[in-house]
Amino acid sequence: MMRYFCEVGTLSQIILLVLSLLTVMILVGSCTLSFRYNQGIRKQLRQVALFLLNSVVYIMMQVDSRITGAGHKLHLPYVLVFLITAVSLAVGVWLVLLETKNRKTINNTSIKEAFDNLPTGVCFFNKAGLPVLCNLTMHRFLFAVCGNDIQFITDLQKCLEDDFTPIDGVVRDGKIFTLKSGKAWQLERRWVTDEYGEAFTQFVVFDVTDLQANRIELTEENEQLRHTQAELQRLSANVVTVTREEEILNTKMRVHDEMGRCLVEARKYLCDNSESIPEGVVHSWKRAVSMLKYNNETDEEDMMCQIRKTCQSLGIELIQSGELPKNDDTAYLLTCAVRECVTNAVRYAQASELYAEFTEDEDRAEVSVMNNGNGPEKPISEGGGLSTLRKRIERSGGVMTVQSFPRFKLTVSVPKKKGGIL
Repeated sequence: MMRYFCEVGTLSQIILLVLSLLTVMILVGSCTLSFRYNQGIRKQLRQVALFLLNSVVYIMMQVDSRITGAGHKLHLPYVLVFLITAVSLAVGVWLVLLETKNRKTINNTSIKEAFDNLPTGVCFFNKAGLPVLCNLTMHRFLFAVCGNDIQFITDLQKCLEDDFTPIDGVVRDGKIFTLKSGKAWQLERRWVTDEYGEAFTQFVVFDVTDLQANRIELTEENEQLRHTQAELQRLSANVVTVTREEEILNTKMRVHDEMGRCLVEARKYLCDNSESIPEGVVHSWKRAVSMLKYNNETDEEDMMCQIRKTCQSLGIELIQSGELPKNDDTAYLLTCAVRECVTNAVRYAQASELYAEFTEDEDRAEVSVMNNGNGPEKPISEGGGLSTLRKRIERSGGVMTVQSFPRFKLTVSVPKKKGGIL
């Protein structure tokens, strides 16, 4: 004779109620996993139906149980209820174990899950412009930039157009979008083809927050370097002027010393009532007057005119080819080189002609100086004059070359810049 649930003992009812409750809990977990990993609508419906069936059975057993004291008798067949509970419990445990096992193997579901959780946003569109594969990062990016989900290819294409304006709080810099959260993303479009030759449009968005921060920092540092460079150029432009003023001051000091010495010697001979002045004193006065004349002409004549007069007084002809640079500072450095060669041509080479060739291009000005005198017997060692000239040229960013054989040749090249030398 079939026994009903309400007629069995209390212990049997308790055991079956506990098994039924455990079954319902396991089925809840199974349904959750099924919906989370998107296992298909049919499988999800079967698990939901099984869960609802066991929930109804559990509730009916509660009503029919003497433990709850409801006092109603539904006359549920005990064996049928037990079988439903046992089978459902076994199915629920099997589904949970199967899903757990699937998590440890690579399959379509695990690949899709990994794709969705990529930190890089990826989305593929077919020829019709419909999305065929898109992960969560790309969906979040478009919603943060445009405020809508991805429905068609134009939703992402418009983000790359020049006239596109993102929603408030998002800053666009070309292909880089800085969100309200402070993260920076770079959007790129590519075209790919699968193994069957079907073409797809791929959109990829990268997290470039650190790169953007570094780029901004480098931009600021470059701006500071530009200011520093401009300041250095301004200071270097005064180098030649300062050097020229130092030379003028030294010349004035020499004139002062020479005149003082001449006056002391003249006073000595005047006090001694000498009838004649020695030739040495006369020569000192002539040299002092010559220095005074040279110093007075400095402000009225350019340096090349002074060099020509010096050559005439020394009996050497200056043959010039090319023109001096228009920039005064650059021209001054080149004429300093010519002036140094005048002295050396007379002193060491006994030359009668000095050749100065001036050339220039957009960036540099150059002078090459030679003479027709005797060639050096040994390599020229740079003394006080050439050594001082080299320091001055190199301090201004120029290059000085001394050739000893077969004839002496001095070449000086200095950079040019608007408003002064480098």
